[in-house]
Amino acid sequence: MRIRLPKTSAVALLALAGCGVQAAEPTSWRTEAGGARWRVEVADASLRVDPQIVAVGPDNVWAFGGRGSEHTAWRPTARHWNGRAWNKVGLPGGRIGAVKAAGASSASDVWAVTLGGRNSTVLHWNGERWTIDRRLPSFMVTAMEVFSPRDVRVYGTGPRAAGATWTRSANGWSEAGLPFRIARTSAHSALDVWALTFDNRLYHQDGSGWRPVLLDDVLLAEKRSGFEDTTYRLGTITATDAGVWITAESAGGIPSGKMDGTRTEPLGPDDLRLSSLLLHGDAGGRRWTSESLMEKTGRLSPIGAPIIDAGGDIWLIGSTDVNATESALAHRTATGTWTRTRIRASGFGSFEARAITRLPGGTRILVAGMNDEKGAILSTP
Repeated sequence: MRIRLPKTSAVALLALAGCGVQAAEPTSWRTEAGGARWRVEVADASLRVDPQIVAVGPDNVWAFGGRGSEHTAWRPTARHWNGRAWNKVGLPGGRIGAVKAAGASSASDVWAVTLGGRNSTVLHWNGERWTIDRRLPSFMVTAMEVFSPRDVRVYGTGPRAAGATWTRSANGWSEAGLPFRIARTSAHSALDVWALTFDNRLYHQDGSGWRPVLLDDVLLAEKRSGFEDTTYRLGTITATDAGVWITAESAGGIPSGKMDGTRTEPLGPDDLRLSSLLLHGDAGGRRWTSESLMEKTGRLSPIGAPIIDAGGDIWLIGSTDVNATESALAHRTATGTWTRTRIRASGFGSFEARAITRLPGGTRILVAGMNDEKGAILSTP
């Protein structure tokens, strides 16, 4: 059984550690009954390690992970869906780490980057086989964008813990420094790239360089009696032709009255003042709105980015427990109606989804993630 602490509030973590209050077990918070069980597509422990899913088409999907233990070097793993079966596909390089980022511009142009220690390795699929395209020494990959075989960008942290990006062009690979460390990216095009940084900021690249985008108007600090100011942490990001969506989570400090040494029951979401938010910006990132989601989705996954379709529907990885380890599929229609259904499948009591995608041209959704012992890819019925 995994016992987890809240992911956002440092104040809460320190308070829990210092006063003997038991961390809350994953318990039903606002579970919604009903809904068909998901189908297990693949059961594989390698999918527990920050799985990556790249859907090139409805019958062409790659799923990546890593195999090993905390005390050994990881081997990258790949599975490929060809419309009939999920086949294992060998990756070159040996123990070069688990796959940490992946992308594709076509069926014959698929990329994956592994992270082993402080070194990353770029792998390429040309439609027939995987090869090592570049090794990136002293570089810790965090994100990747693929626009064409001659325009691939790998973001991460270089030597001396500085932000950096490796770019593949017609002239080969080149490295450039960045004034910030990128945690996540999403791109609408090669001239429209958005990035969340490790210092909780948003940047936009429109071809003329990176510029900061302020979110102060939609992330206002909130005072509560007995609480510290609410703090927000940006989670995931998705850019489309209709704008930019960002998930965020907030938490207030624990009031001293709840930490006086007499409390025996675990702290819950109401005690920690947790809040999930969905931010939406226009295509230029100049006008933003914010929607509070805690009552509609539960805590949001800090990993699985929102899916936005052309009709305005939105899919998110939500949850039904305070620790966000019992994942749920949250869906918002174009008219603003939210539903939430727990993600569950035969053989998996609770399931923590860590990647999500919707297959092109249809309604089928895939998630990859884990329970306590197993990893898997699940699909909607």
